[in-house]
Amino acid sequence: MAMTSFRHSRVRGSVTLLGAAAFAWAGLAAAQTQPQVNAQQRAQYQQNVSQQQLNNKLRDNSIREQQRQNISDNAKRPYTNDAATTHLINQADQAHRDRYQAHQQNALDSYESAVTPRPTRSKKPAHSSSSGG
Repeated sequence: MAMTSFRHSRVRGSVTLLGAAAFAWAGLAAAQTQPQVNAQQRAQYQQNVSQQQLNNKLRDNSIREQQRQNISDNAKRPYTNDAATTHLINQADQAHRDRYQAHQQNALDSYESAVTPRPTRSKKPAHSSSSGG
């Protein structure tokens, strides 16, 4: 019976050592992948922040444009009988709309350039000159 207890003890000890080794290995593997996960999480977080900033900027620009358009419409009312003045006001409105659209496009372009990965420059191999011989 003493022999059986000794064998079970050895088996349990081996299982415990194997479990500990597996646990240590799993911890090491997790530690090695942790920086990658953190980098991915940071990149995703930064992209989310950039997206939210873009949305805020586009919304704010849109609100300002609506307010400007309302002010312009109210300012036009007294001059609706004067064709020349109405034409000038309409030209000014179109210039404002063009500037607004350029502003919105600039915001989109800035966002895209910030989140689009930049191409890495590959170093060209040095060309060795061969002498004829």
